[in-house]
Amino acid sequence: MKAVVVATGMTVVLLILVTLAFRIFPTPRRAKQMTLIYFGCVLVSVLAWLTTPTDLGFLPWPLLIEPRRLDFFLMLFFFTAAFFGGVLQLYNLADLGFSLRILIDIDTAHTRFIDADWLVTNYASGKGLTWMYGKRIEDLLETKLVDRNAKMIELTPKGKYTADIFLAVRHLLRLESPP
Repeated sequence: MKAVVVATGMTVVLLILVTLAFRIFPTPRRAKQMTLIYFGCVLVSVLAWLTTPTDLGFLPWPLLIEPRRLDFFLMLFFFTAAFFGGVLQLYNLADLGFSLRILIDIDTAHTRFIDADWLVTNYASGKGLTWMYGKRIEDLLETKLVDRNAKMIELTPKGKYTADIFLAVRHLLRLESPP
């Protein structure tokens, strides 16, 4: 049970730190920023787990997990699952969710009926789909997944490797569309 208490407490701390970091130190690389904060919180959670009593001063004996190292690994697992399966996904959805952004744009347009031309022009509070795709291409160039060749882009070896991994995962999970 100590694992659950420490992991839950650190998840709350992580959420607070991520929210503050986004407001005080805004960056276009928010996922990277969140991951660095997560690793810092992992270190703090390890220290918290190692320096606190097994029963945290209030847990009854039946709720303690033996052996202690199992409780330690469970704490790391729970905290990691909360970050990668919850916090990171929540912020990514809120930040990058294409469909969610369309819903927000329609809602702020104060009308129920929107055509495709309006969406192309007004996506992301008026920035447009051209801006969105340009931003994605710039991200790919910055991370060296693609190179610019005149007006064309081409995969780098790193980009090909990354694409191959995700294609394999999509195939394994049967997410590929039939040919």
